[in-house]
Amino acid sequence: MGRSISEELSLTDAVRLGTTSSSPYLGSPTFDEVPFHVQVGRQPALGTYVIIERDSDRSVHYGRIIGGTEDNPRANPSSMQQDQAYNVGHKDPRPGDLAPHVTRVMNVEVLGEIHLDDDGKMTVKEPSLLGQTGKGVYELPADQIPWLHNIPDSPDKGFHIGIIESGNRSVDFVLPMEAIARHLAVVGKTGVGKSYAVGVLIEELAGHGIPVIAFDVLGDMIYAAEDLKGRSFRAGEDFRVPYSVIGWNEFLGFVPNLTSDQSELVSLGYNVVLGEAFQSLEQTGRVNIPIQELLDEINRAGEEFGQGPVAKRAARKVQTTFKRNRLLTTGTEAWLEEFTEKPITNVFVGHLNQQQRNSIVGATARMLQALRKREQIPPFVFVLDEAHFFLPAAGGITPSTNVIREMIRTARHDAIGIALITQSPSSMDKQVLLTCNTRVVFALDPDDIKLVSGTMGDVAEEMKLRIPKLAKGTAIVSSSMDIMRHPALVRIRKRQTREGAPTPNIAEEVKKWREKNRF
Repeated sequence: MGRSISEELSLTDAVRLGTTSSSPYLGSPTFDEVPFHVQVGRQPALGTYVIIERDSDRSVHYGRIIGGTEDNPRANPSSMQQDQAYNVGHKDPRPGDLAPHVTRVMNVEVLGEIHLDDDGKMTVKEPSLLGQTGKGVYELPADQIPWLHNIPDSPDKGFHIGIIESGNRSVDFVLPMEAIARHLAVVGKTGVGKSYAVGVLIEELAGHGIPVIAFDVLGDMIYAAEDLKGRSFRAGEDFRVPYSVIGWNEFLGFVPNLTSDQSELVSLGYNVVLGEAFQSLEQTGRVNIPIQELLDEINRAGEEFGQGPVAKRAARKVQTTFKRNRLLTTGTEAWLEEFTEKPITNVFVGHLNQQQRNSIVGATARMLQALRKREQIPPFVFVLDEAHFFLPAAGGITPSTNVIREMIRTARHDAIGIALITQSPSSMDKQVLLTCNTRVVFALDPDDIKLVSGTMGDVAEEMKLRIPKLAKGTAIVSSSMDIMRHPALVRIRKRQTREGAPTPNIAEEVKKWREKNRF
């Protein structure tokens, strides 16, 4: 007959935590949850992974502890009040686990079943059998957790993001390589560890030789780029984008006070230049369209429509705008060459207004995807901080919205991964959020949880209720079934690179300011 499933899972050496139970008050086994009486002397922790025996030696349930109850009639407030009122004495209502009136019951969320085939192979299946009472509940050996989650069991095989804790044991959490190409969303309120976790992800990407371009609103990635031997740029100083590829809507935002007639002529001229720019990108991987070419096209359109004077005034406005604007240039700059060579290209855009940020991000996304389609740059990962400003909810459209939305929709086919970070998922384009197959969810406010919870797979309601209170640096990671079988509670590992600017202590900052200014 061969070995039993208990032997295959090494349950003979595992810690027995208790016995499955049934009670009209504390619950009975269902297809989703199984209660068990906690064995004397055992202190199972919340989130511990367990195995639940069955009559058959060919199958077991597995799951994790999601709640618990201790029942003690001697600790009833009325009884305790009576003892004090009648001066009965100071009876200890709970002398210990062996006290016959103390009952501890914990609930296990059933994640699935493990079956042992005739050929001795163990397979994982979705829950289909009803849990049984009177059966042993054992702590799952830690080395089995990655297998049950269908994730790599070694950091060399994926992205080592953190650890999964199970009781007093832990195991590395390694995100499968496939996850990044299917896109990733990191969500959580301010100060819970989002940027720290993204720094960990970027370290892992760099370790696997995958280039990263990050748009940094708060300066969180400047030190990490330096530590990883990457490069940080500042938009408008050493990072500019060709005016000819930012798109008509984006370009129009830079040219103020155009009349409707002028706007139409500029549009006609710009679209000619745009087509030429993308043809140049596809053929050579570079673009260099002098601003004079756009001015000539505007004037040419004016002559064709009998509006020469209007075209000249429009061209002068465009020329003046271009001279004064430090975000736009005529050709592909040196940063693009460094992008293909450096592990991370970090672009700081925190000093720009949102319209300018949109234009820089949208143009860069459009240009890089065009180059990637032609295999002129390697596969890469596009990291966007404060994503809700670039991809707003409720149908809000920014110059970069359609560009980034289209990039997210098609990037997987071009071997481009995308990581979006936001503290306000409810303010973000819902369709884009749903497109991100993997979610890393830190502590969130209730309104945001309502939006995100529907994308978190088979996370138990009890776990969802604890999301607002998740400890800093702890997140629920979930993905589609082909990437991760179940969501996992993950404690993000320690970074190897420096963090960005910490949250300031306002009192200390005021003190420094007063000392500096001699108040």
